[in-house]
Amino acid sequence: MTTFDEETVYRWMPATAAQQAALDSEADILLFGGSAGSLKTETMLMDAVQEYENPNLRAIVFRSSFVEMTDIVDKTRRLYAPLGGVFVGSPKWTWSFPSGATIRFAYMKTDDDVWKYLGPRYSFIGFDESTLHTEKQVRNILGRLSSTDASLRLRMRLTSNPGNVGASWHQTLFLRGHCPVHNRHDSSQPAQLYRDRCWPSDGAAIPFSVAFIPGKLSDHNLLDVHYTKRLHMMSGGAAAAMEQGCWCTLEGAYFPFVHAGIVRPLAEAGVEWWHNHFLSIDYGYGKSSSSVGLYVRGPAEVRQKVEIHGVDSRLLERDDGPEFPEGRIRKIGELVVPHVPAYELAKMVVDAFIKPDENGQRRRIVAAYLDPANFKEIGDGHTIADQINEVLEPWEIVCERASNDRLGGWQLLYRMLRTGEFEITDVCPRSFEALRTRMHDDTRPGDIRKIAGDPLDDVADETRYALYTFIQQATQPRELMLQHAVRGLDLGSAAIRWQQKAEELDREEAPIRTTGRMGLGRRGGRRF
Repeated sequence: MTTFDEETVYRWMPATAAQQAALDSEADILLFGGSAGSLKTETMLMDAVQEYENPNLRAIVFRSSFVEMTDIVDKTRRLYAPLGGVFVGSPKWTWSFPSGATIRFAYMKTDDDVWKYLGPRYSFIGFDESTLHTEKQVRNILGRLSSTDASLRLRMRLTSNPGNVGASWHQTLFLRGHCPVHNRHDSSQPAQLYRDRCWPSDGAAIPFSVAFIPGKLSDHNLLDVHYTKRLHMMSGGAAAAMEQGCWCTLEGAYFPFVHAGIVRPLAEAGVEWWHNHFLSIDYGYGKSSSSVGLYVRGPAEVRQKVEIHGVDSRLLERDDGPEFPEGRIRKIGELVVPHVPAYELAKMVVDAFIKPDENGQRRRIVAAYLDPANFKEIGDGHTIADQINEVLEPWEIVCERASNDRLGGWQLLYRMLRTGEFEITDVCPRSFEALRTRMHDDTRPGDIRKIAGDPLDDVADETRYALYTFIQQATQPRELMLQHAVRGLDLGSAAIRWQQKAEELDREEAPIRTTGRMGLGRRGGRRF
């Protein structure tokens, strides 16, 4: 809030207690966020200029696009000009003050834009609407937070509403993974300094204090009386995010209905070792993480029909929810591992999902699907798929090429999540978080925005591979073909038919053994 006293001397004063707390915070890295209209941008701008009388102040404030940057510059004219600031536009976009202090405004759209700003040192770094930025962008520019003037207070400030591509890493880093509106006990406490935080992508410790201060529209009455009503009319989760600062449902989410209530406790899923399990692997070594999922298709779920002589059967029908004649698919295991060789990942898969016994019996794994990019030759003709298969072969498992139809895969995943045909269990928290926080790609309708280096992006891709390939593939896994062939037969006939079908599949598959390893080159996955 800007005021002028009786002598018309400029004097800006915080309009809310949250603003004052943000300006006074001793946190090295602070997120000031919450509902729309909570004066976030103004707070950051006035935080950046607190030391404008120090000639060594070098501050920089980022937005995600040129249009947004011009908007923030317009706000500074009211705030900085009375302090003697002089603005220089393109290409510098800088406010200079009589002391020699400067505040620069810049936009950062992609991860590669970071390299444009790694030269100078800054004592203040700000990101306005920071959830529009990736963890990589914020993390890398933090390395330029420095000054030779010990009297300057080094700090990074972020402001944002809930939502968009950076929502997941913000919620993990600043909010301890919870919504501060509906789960206050488990979320970060307002203004409290935390010194145990880690970067969400790789778990690297942050050697700085981190804090979160919520800003609420109800903190002040500076806006018109109908502002809240207009926010309340926004669609989906945007209304709660903008009006309340709620992080439960995120603005722009691809799966807006995904919330903690849909997670199924594994103990209640009734999974047995003889159910049809399958694996999905998205291997990445450089910028990406490797993600592996274990899935199971349970038995058919149909309502029992009751017949009473003399009573119309329609009167006896019960509607106890949807039926799943083929059974539900559940994700019952996950691995998310950064920067490991392919053969090491395969060993982890064996130890975690294949080797363990269930009451003396190993899980029945009928198929394994692998990112199709891993079948490309890497110079010596030995593909990533070859390396993984060498480890899986003793367990009679061979990876098949997964389908990479992004649009078809996301639409199928959407439908199966929505209807309950696919469920995430409580042992797969990163899978839940990945799907909850995926955002629409505005440049490609129907697709999800891909975030390079975000491990949750790899988890989402791996989940898509699993369901789309298992459901849509033209050739079913070998064991499922055999099971369908003997369905409804008595024990003796089933044994004969099983052997006949197995020999038929052997002839069709015509195994190719160019590598000398059993099963490579076959379509059907496992051999029995």
